[in-house]
Amino acid sequence: MKYLHIIPNEKFTISCIEFINANFNDKEHLFLVIDGVSKKEITLKKYKNVKCITSLYKVRNRYLGWIFSMISLSFLFPILFYYSLKSKKIYFHGLFDKRYILFLYLFSFFLKKAYWLIWGGDLYCYRKRKNKFLNKIYYKIETFVKGNFRGYLAVTKGDYVLAQKWFSAKGESYVTPIYPSSIYKDIKLDNFFISKDELYIQIGNSGDPENNHYDILNKLSKFKNDRIKIYCILSYGGSETYKKNLIKYGKEIFGNKFIPILDFMKLDEYMKFISNIDIAIFAHKRQQGLGNISSFLSMEKTVYLREDVTTYEDFINLGIKIKSFEKINELEKLEIFNKEVLRKNKEIMRKEFSEEKLKEQWQETFEA
Repeated sequence: MKYLHIIPNEKFTISCIEFINANFNDKEHLFLVIDGVSKKEITLKKYKNVKCITSLYKVRNRYLGWIFSMISLSFLFPILFYYSLKSKKIYFHGLFDKRYILFLYLFSFFLKKAYWLIWGGDLYCYRKRKNKFLNKIYYKIETFVKGNFRGYLAVTKGDYVLAQKWFSAKGESYVTPIYPSSIYKDIKLDNFFISKDELYIQIGNSGDPENNHYDILNKLSKFKNDRIKIYCILSYGGSETYKKNLIKYGKEIFGNKFIPILDFMKLDEYMKFISNIDIAIFAHKRQQGLGNISSFLSMEKTVYLREDVTTYEDFINLGIKIKSFEKINELEKLEIFNKEVLRKNKEIMRKEFSEEKLKEQWQETFEA
């Protein structure tokens, strides 16, 4: 085993493992799938180079959760140390877990061969820092760790710039989609289209409040009498209370034109579903949902993003046309790009977000 991957069980974990195993020597890679969502929600197949570890048990009481987290260190740290010592390189897929930060601080020599795969929330958490004494101690530890990785894999150039600004990142940067979920999808749309005389709009990509669903609904409220349908993906992420209140709010404004999607769809089902969407609106205040965005652009759909997120700037720099979320207020009706613009967007996606290019980018980090 040369390359150690530390990754939670999430919706793109399986595709990541399968991509690495299909394109590289699986005997050189070991995946430690630690915690994440329950196996009932996402079931991992059995792979020879995957070890699933449950080190945390979800409890509602905050203090009990903290106690269990501390107890888990005696179990988790020896595992991390053993496999980190044996590996040539270590890849941390997302850095949300404070235990990893503490581990890398105590055994900082591992940082010389470690890479941080930036997911977004693990970077933008800097904005939520609190001015409390104990927090300040942790922030110093976090800044040291996040600033001293050998390399950084980010889906946008802007994310690495922010890592430099906030954590004084000094290692090599690799701008890459990271996972197959974010690359170009060559979907035969002719088989999927349904006849409709309404504008189909998808808002957000999950039930996570960071989708800022309420902001989107408020901006779209001026179009409530138009021939539209608003689809809201709530099958993943977010609390039940948040989703219940959001559905109530959406129904109050749009009535039956607001359609919540509560059942988790398999990839092929989801691709068929979004192939009939005309407009996708994402109002995240940070880089998020790249897999969904790339799917819409690959299918020649009009995408609205906030102008102040790094994703927007990166797409514009590639020549991809994106609509401004902030400027929806100025519109008399929702706009979609013409076919020529959408086809050009698709061609750029085909070139810049190909599977072959993703393979080359991973190969570069392995050989660096």
